[in-house]
Formats: sequence, C-alpha cells, structure tokens
Amino acid sequence: MNYENHSCPYCSKPLGAEDDVVVCPVCATPQHRECWAENGHCANEGLHASGYVWNGKDKAQPAAAPESVPDADTFICHICGSENPAEALHCGNCGALLNQKDADTSSENKTCAFCGKENDPDALHCKYCGAPLGKENFYFNDNPYLVGTGVTPDELIGGMKAGDIALFTQTNTKKYLPRFKRFANGKKLSFNFAAFFFAPYWFFFRKLYKAGIFFIVLFAAASLMLSGFTNEIFSAYDPYISLVNEFDYENATKEEVAAFEAEIMEMSDEIFEKTKKPMLIILGVDALTHLLCALIADKLYYKKMKEDIKLIDEEIGEPNMRKLMISRRGGLSPLAFAASIMGYNSLVQLLVSGADMIMNSF
Repeated sequence: MNYENHSCPYCSKPLGAEDDVVVCPVCATPQHRECWAENGHCANEGLHASGYVWNGKDKAQPAAAPESVPDADTFICHICGSENPAEALHCGNCGALLNQKDADTSSENKTCAFCGKENDPDALHCKYCGAPLGKENFYFNDNPYLVGTGVTPDELIGGMKAGDIALFTQTNTKKYLPRFKRFANGKKLSFNFAAFFFAPYWFFFRKLYKAGIFFIVLFAAASLMLSGFTNEIFSAYDPYISLVNEFDYENATKEEVAAFEAEIMEMSDEIFEKTKKPMLIILGVDALTHLLCALIADKLYYKKMKEDIKLIDEEIGEPNMRKLMISRRGGLSPLAFAASIMGYNSLVQLLVSGADMIMNSF
C-alpha cells in the first residue's frame, strides 16, 4: 500500500516511497520502522483501548496525554507514562529512574557525576560506571540501609551521621548502629558472634585488612607453637590405628574378637589420658584467640569507619561522589574472605614445614 500522502504519527514527517514503513498489527497505523524501534511500540498505542483503527483518511495522531491528575500516592514515569507508587525509585514498567522528574531533552552529552566520562544525550545511566544520569542525581537520597533501624540519616553517632554509617556498614546496620552509639558514649568492648566463629577471616570480610593480617599471623604462630601438642595427640593414636588395621575380623574366632575389643577399650582409656592435657591446651588457646577477636572486632570496625569517613570528607566535596566513596570503602568483600582462608592455610603449612626442616637438621 502507498502511504506517501500520510505522515508518521511519531515524528510527524511524511512517509516517503523509499521509507521503511511498519504497520501496527492492532490499529493498522503506518509509521517509520526506526520510529517504532525508538518508541518501543506503536505511536498510537494509547488509542488501542478505545478501539481506534487507522482508515487511511484521517491523519493518525499520537496518543493524547491523560486528562486525569495522578493521585498523590502515585508517580507518572516521564519515559513510558506508567503509574508507580510515590516511594518507587525506578519505573516498574520500563526501569527509568523516577527521581529524574523531568525528561532531559538536551542534545548535549551528559557528564557522569561519579566517573566524569561523557555519555549520549538520551542515556539514563552511565555506560562506564552504571551511575544514573540526568539534570539532578538522586541516587543516594534514599538510604535503604536505614530501613527498620528507627534512626534518621542526620542523627549523629560519634560525630558521624547515621546515614553515612549505614552506607559504610551496608549489612546488619540495625545491629551496628546501637553498638556504635555505645562506643560513642564511652563503652570499650562488645561481643561479635560472627568474629568469634569466623576469626580471623571476619576482618577481611569487613575490609579490616590490617587487623586481619595481624590476627592471621597470631593464629598461625599459635598453630606453630601448638604443633608439638598436635603431634603428641597423633602419636598417641598411632598404636590404636595400627592395631585396628592389622586385626582380621573375618578369620578371627569369637574369643579373639572379645580379646581384641577388650584391648581396644583399654587402649582408648590410655589414649584419653595421654591426649587430655594437650587437647585442653589446644582448645583453650583457640578459644582465647577467638574470644579476643570477638571482643575487639566491633571497636576496630567503629574506629576504621570513623577514620575512613573523615579521610573522604577531607578529600571529596561533591556530595554524590562522597557517598559513593563511603559505600566503596565500607561494605563487604567476599573475595578477601576467601583469599584469607587460603592464605592462612598456606602460611600454617609453610611455617610447620619450615619448623620440621629446622628440627630435622639438628
């Protein structure tokens, strides 16, 4: 069909004979294929519900803007026109940033407020760092980490705003804020169960790298000093293991089995007596080192948080960049957690092997 005497309802430009035209399967409206692709749907999609069908006589018109005023509890997306809850950050239909209330129609490239690189004029997010783009950047205006804490973002804790602390901790903020308040009021210690059970790796998980290295060395040194007790325990079990491996159950008589079991019971009592002391020493030292980590972990974390935020305040003045750096300096590092486990095991093996070589050389 020839559409030369008609205009595209999206761009209002004439439909030429050489133009690539696509026809809407619902209302039969002709339009440029590029316009359809850019718009993402038929230019007259808003008229489909009314039963509109393009008849070739009337000039197709773009969908009219809704006459009704949205409720106070809704927010109209400036990209696709969908209604969203007032507290929504992104459109549930197209994903556009709803806080960017006015569409940016500028033809100039957008400069990212975070990484400083240039982006296309119609870009919503930076293609280099993923930060949202626009005339205003509201990326950090709503702090999800404070939800459920009952604390306002501007409340001061030890001279630091609770909103900044929440950006730093990110997870378990509800637990750390009360502890940090107690530290600000003069309390010296608290007990951190995660640090107790996962020491010394917990420090790397929370990016306390200096403390983590210190405790890895401490734990490795303790393992080296206790290696003698460990060898004593293994040596005590050697006769027991040899006896069990050498006994032939299949060909033994009932009398031999009874005698073997009696010997095993007697040997077990002897092993218990031999290993009781070294076992208690090993368990005691291990419990003390973990207890030390648990008691000072939160205090060290509180100190690092204050130092990092103060350092960022001294170097960065732009609000959004400042908040971005706080979130990056804080948060979690699963990679460091995994690396610390492998590093600790490697260090212990290296120390034990070195100690054995030294002992065997004499």
